[in-house]
Amino acid sequence: MQTTNAKNHVYLWGGHFMYLGRFEDNVEHSHHALQILFDRNGRFQMRSEGSTIECKGAIIGADCAHQLLNSSDSQTHLWIDKESTVAKMISRQHLKDAELKILDGPLLKRLQASTDASGNCPDSCEQAAALYDTIVSELGGSSEYAGEPIDPRIVATIKLLREQYLSQKLGIAAIARHACLSESRLIHLFTKQVGIPLRRYVLWMRLLTAFRMAAQGEQSLTEAAHNAGFSDSAHLSRTSRAMLGVTPSGCANSQFVQVHSCFA
Repeated sequence: MQTTNAKNHVYLWGGHFMYLGRFEDNVEHSHHALQILFDRNGRFQMRSEGSTIECKGAIIGADCAHQLLNSSDSQTHLWIDKESTVAKMISRQHLKDAELKILDGPLLKRLQASTDASGNCPDSCEQAAALYDTIVSELGGSSEYAGEPIDPRIVATIKLLREQYLSQKLGIAAIARHACLSESRLIHLFTKQVGIPLRRYVLWMRLLTAFRMAAQGEQSLTEAAHNAGFSDSAHLSRTSRAMLGVTPSGCANSQFVQVHSCFA
């Protein structure tokens, strides 16, 4: 764990990301990700369906309109793609037909205990991933395929996407040929072993690539959007807002936020 000048830290993966620190939602919004948030030290207020709620933690279903009214440096936020295996498991266990669940009791205490009591943040992607795994495990979201060796053809697919997709805009057919699989088999096997559909994984890859480029400060938001495969910065912002409820300019491009790219 480390302490830096940046009070807030963002960790980016394919299919989910984690934000540690103060996070203010200026307007009510919804997004296509399951959101989990809790405060290590105190309560916060949020608004949903016209009501103001005060709590120490909550699970917010995908596409549920909400607004965080106040925040603190001791908050943990997770966004997990709603089509991922983990999000479906957590939603099925905790939300059922509801859009929002307040976290309390022993479960909340275990989640609070998972974060560093001194306020330090993980200083590596490995430490951040361990924290993420602990949180989703407490919520019953561990992947049913955890520990299963990944098929070499899926490893090769991920490597191809990371190295060539943004420059060559590969289609599913070309990716399947590279993996020596039919398109249907590739889509099924990728979802089974990675935990998120291939097309959603690619969208996350483009989105988080833009976040990383913007955070590095070497490119404008428009340049980062183009290089990540978006038509312009407005297209990038719309996609980010729809999926996560935040925009790169408000989250990644700030002297108060340290971005850790853990994409794999």
